[in-house]
Amino acid sequence: MTPADALLRLALVPGLGPITAQKLIDASADEPDGVAALFGWPMQRLMALDGVGPERARRICDPRGDETVATEKAQCHGAGVRIITRDDAEYPRAFMVLNDPPLALWIRGAIEPRDALGISVIGPRRPTAYGHRTAHRFATGLARLGTCLISGLARGIDTVAHEAALAAGARTIAVLGSGFGKLYPEENAPLVERIADGRGAVISEFPFLTPPSPGTFPRRNRLVAALGLATLVIEAGERSGALITARLAGELGRTVLVVPGAIDNPESVGANKLIRDGATLVGSLDDIINEIDPLTTLAQGVTGTGAAQPSPRSEALSGREKQLYLMLDDNPRTVDDLVRSTQIPPSAVSATLLSLELRRLARKGPTGFVKAI
Repeated sequence: MTPADALLRLALVPGLGPITAQKLIDASADEPDGVAALFGWPMQRLMALDGVGPERARRICDPRGDETVATEKAQCHGAGVRIITRDDAEYPRAFMVLNDPPLALWIRGAIEPRDALGISVIGPRRPTAYGHRTAHRFATGLARLGTCLISGLARGIDTVAHEAALAAGARTIAVLGSGFGKLYPEENAPLVERIADGRGAVISEFPFLTPPSPGTFPRRNRLVAALGLATLVIEAGERSGALITARLAGELGRTVLVVPGAIDNPESVGANKLIRDGATLVGSLDDIINEIDPLTTLAQGVTGTGAAQPSPRSEALSGREKQLYLMLDDNPRTVDDLVRSTQIPPSAVSATLLSLELRRLARKGPTGFVKAI
């Protein structure tokens, strides 16, 4: 059994979440066969681990596990779905900031380095006309900058964001709350095809035939929050699922941007409370650009005349860009070095360095980043 197949087999154990799975991985670290050794352990040894218990131990020891892996891989291959694990280079590093990163991901399309300059867009499945109009305006503006738009493929605001990205020729990432074989909502199947056809990625942490359920959507939401530089909330009722995503984004150190709504609109109660509690109010695209430093670079590229750009030594870089640019020189600096020096979250450092690369102000070498000019 390969290490990837071992992780996949663990991910396919029913009722075994990422946190308990990580305890199992840690417990098998000294085994010559690594994770694969778990499936040969006696039940008593498995049950001794916190959170496992007799039922989970029985499922881990199930001799049909290898057959389950083979069936899952065959189903996915037939549907054009790839499976990647934490050990794969393609696995999004943004998920590693979570305390429960998925063991495996099911994916169509591809996540590219430039997708690090992404904004998560969330809102209700049944937006008001104001919410729909506002979502389309903001999403279109961000997409025209070249920002990757990240959302959950749900009806309503999610669909508006994905469609706006495609219409503007930008990239978009859709995170499913089900397996690919039980796509929800079904009417967005054509949208999945368009995204996967070189325009972004559709991903899920659920096995192929996992149906949507009340428990799968909160798990999806944490991935949406983790992938974005910031999370943009377009309408949210008092009990909206968007509030969960916004809270998760805040806990991850991401900026939470909120479009305010009328005080007598029930669909704006939750959004307005987020602003009251410290989220950033945005009323225009410029508000977002000014709040998220890497987007300033994109905006300058879009609005430029094509003339030669002045030297960065004589032009003012804003906020985080300037801070990191001034720390670069001819000696390579790694992301970890810059995180330790600045206390800026790793995802924000990576995204800002990417924006400097796109402007040719920084260059990535084999041992770190250096100043390009």
